[in-house]
Amino acid sequence: MYDTVLVAMAGLLVGAAIWTVTDVSYDDPAAGWPKPGPVCPEEGIRVTAGPVNPAMGLRAMDLTLENCGTRAYRVEGYPEVRLLDRDQQHVTGVSVIHGSAGIATVTGFDEPPSAVTLAPGETASAGLLWRNTTTGFDGAAYVRYLTVAARSGSLPLLLTPDGGLDLGTTGRLGVGPWRTAGGTR
Repeated sequence: MYDTVLVAMAGLLVGAAIWTVTDVSYDDPAAGWPKPGPVCPEEGIRVTAGPVNPAMGLRAMDLTLENCGTRAYRVEGYPEVRLLDRDQQHVTGVSVIHGSAGIATVTGFDEPPSAVTLAPGETASAGLLWRNTTTGFDGAAYVRYLTVAARSGSLPLLLTPDGGLDLGTTGRLGVGPWRTAGGTR
């Protein structure tokens, strides 16, 4: 029994190591999308993806919005998320839905959004939620890249979560509202 528990724990540790976030540079001319990184984009904000939490088929990932500019930045609502495949083409067959979309019950995920104002240096976060459930071998969605716009009209930034998002065949990705993490409402 001890050997079985040890092997299971080693598997969890290896799985956690696989789902870490890759560093990206600010601009990738080959991709044509601005990326987050050490340079603060002209808009004065940077969006980054946290590690994917791959707990037993339910997946979650945080997006962090950082005000790296010199003046206050206000968001209200949800980040605008687009899903892209390995060739940076739009992934079809997956709905990006505000809130948990019935995927799971997660505290705060379905609360109504409110305005968040970030002073320079402050951050906010929003969550992504999905299930890696498959009902067959065909049609499983795999997302290698995301574009995320902090608010309507903002420049979408290209994110590359390490390992991508394994959406299975559920066809749903829930997006939580921006919440403060040192900002003011």
